[in-house]
Amino acid sequence: MDGVLYLGDQALPGAAELFPALQRARVSVILMTNNSTRTAVGYRQKLGQMGIPIPDSMTILTSATATARWLHEQAPDGGCVYIVGAADLAKVVLEQTGFRLDAESPDFVVVGLDTEVTYAKLRTASLAIMRGARFVATNVDASLPMEGGEFWPGAGAIAAAIQTTVGRPPDVVLGKPEPTMYYQALEALGLQRDEVLAVGDRVETDILGGKRAGLRTALVLTGITQPEQVPGLAPELRPDYVFKTLEELRAFVTAGRAPAPNDTHADTSDPRP
Repeated sequence: MDGVLYLGDQALPGAAELFPALQRARVSVILMTNNSTRTAVGYRQKLGQMGIPIPDSMTILTSATATARWLHEQAPDGGCVYIVGAADLAKVVLEQTGFRLDAESPDFVVVGLDTEVTYAKLRTASLAIMRGARFVATNVDASLPMEGGEFWPGAGAIAAAIQTTVGRPPDVVLGKPEPTMYYQALEALGLQRDEVLAVGDRVETDILGGKRAGLRTALVLTGITQPEQVPGLAPELRPDYVFKTLEELRAFVTAGRAPAPNDTHADTSDPRP
């Protein structure tokens, strides 16, 4: 959702009209975000405050919920966790049966976006990992797109600080570009891979993750990826479709025809926006 529907707390042009149009066209939608700082309820409230209406039935899948689900699968009876992240990440994780916070000897260290990260948190997390805790990252986005074209440090920047200290990368990453969230989305939608289009603004997460999950992908040039970057993209990062705006995406998806590979709806030969 970040960089596709909004930047920071500002809705992007066309976002308010997108979901009513998709609903009229009977297109099923699930919202996904690597940002673990809010619960699904919190994101629904955020969208409403920005004037982006979504149906009550629409699922919002976050890297926090994906992480909590993975933790439950790894430890069905629960376990001890230390969390570097927002309060809502901790809330989602601790809703899993048997999980509790432990800064001394956790089984898992979970790292997400933490806008109040401190040296003490990084130290505690690093020591726990070096003592044997599993290093779990909700996602490794290097930056977070904000209003005015600014990019703030993302969860990946925090995970990288811990990685540098412990000398190894996370044992598992649940968010994009890993395919786990896409598999969970397919399950929630009840659809096959060839019936789904993965839409995002970031080629190294959204597009790569969609391709790894075997989905067709659409890049919208509303967030991180800039128009001049598109022609030089490596094959594994190259989307099936490119749209300059959400209005272009909406018109294409509601046109009533199945997308065809390499059907590009933006002038990618011209590097100018």
